[in-house]
Amino acid sequence: EYARLGIGRSKGTIPIQIAGNVRHGGLYEAAFGMKLGQIVEDIGGGTASGRPVKAVQVGGPLGAYIPPGDFDVPFGYEELAGRDGLLGHAGITVFDDSADMLKLARFAMEFCAVESCGKCTPCRIGSTRGVEVIDRITRQGGSEHAANVALLESLCDTMQHGSLCAMGGMTPYPVRSALQHYPQDFGIEPVQTMNPA
Repeated sequence: EYARLGIGRSKGTIPIQIAGNVRHGGLYEAAFGMKLGQIVEDIGGGTASGRPVKAVQVGGPLGAYIPPGDFDVPFGYEELAGRDGLLGHAGITVFDDSADMLKLARFAMEFCAVESCGKCTPCRIGSTRGVEVIDRITRQGGSEHAANVALLESLCDTMQHGSLCAMGGMTPYPVRSALQHYPQDFGIEPVQTMNPA
């Protein structure tokens, strides 16, 4: 009976924690396969502020930020990985439209810099440089802005593929997802796609 719940290889139920700017935060048990939007809106009740949801972070402080446009993703290991996210410990943190994704990306790098054991260079130095680069992005514009964004992407790549453990390897998830889904918070013009007519 338990195995009849869930989706794909994510069978049964999972305890989830909903926190942040959410009306009904707490601990719940939900079946794998529920849409992320159902969890946020139906179980969590939307934002506590009453403002629109801007992002949810799934999987803990190093989980990816998922925008409302991707709330159709089923809550499962493979399904979230297919959207460049991770289920992690199934924590969900909700942010409304007043959240600054640049500051949240900086928090991820700072969290890694503080928590790093220091054994490997990509994590130890990469996260410290990541904080510095994000601070430069915050302060500077002009021609150096694009170079700093490219440097941040490069640091994320080095950390993800060169770190010895998940701490450094996962820090790029929130940073890259913030860059990808909320470029305007980084002072980047969103890429316009042309509708074929």
